[in-house]
Amino acid sequence: MLKLALTVLSFLVAACSDTGGLSPGPAVDAEVAGFVELMNDHRASVGCSQLSWNGEVAAVAQGHSQDMVDRAFFSHTNPEGASPFDRLTDAGISYSRAAENIAWGHPTAEAVLNAWLESAGHRANIENCQLSQHGVGLRDQRWTHVFITP
Repeated sequence: MLKLALTVLSFLVAACSDTGGLSPGPAVDAEVAGFVELMNDHRASVGCSQLSWNGEVAAVAQGHSQDMVDRAFFSHTNPEGASPFDRLTDAGISYSRAAENIAWGHPTAEAVLNAWLESAGHRANIENCQLSQHGVGLRDQRWTHVFITP
């Protein structure tokens, strides 16, 4: 019984530990966590600091990915015309800078990162050292990566 209690305790401590922005946390899909690690490694390779995970921004990103699946569209702007900036504002998130990358059909973290790095606009968002926080949403291979600077 003691061994079981210690095992559970060690998992709880690991789940609550600070990961320096490399991982969004234990409740987030492993594919998203893998993407965050790869993306932050890439940012470091170009001299940018790691993006810090923002749970509120992640909720906006996840909501957009889910919305794209539920309503069968693929766009930064939803069918009512709401932009990424509108979604952040509607969620009560203040920011001085914001950007969004979306992708569809990339089954792995590595595949979506590589696709974004091959696109000048998406790459510019990832390599923008002035952006400091982010959140990622993923649903049925619809990726949404939202970046902000508070």
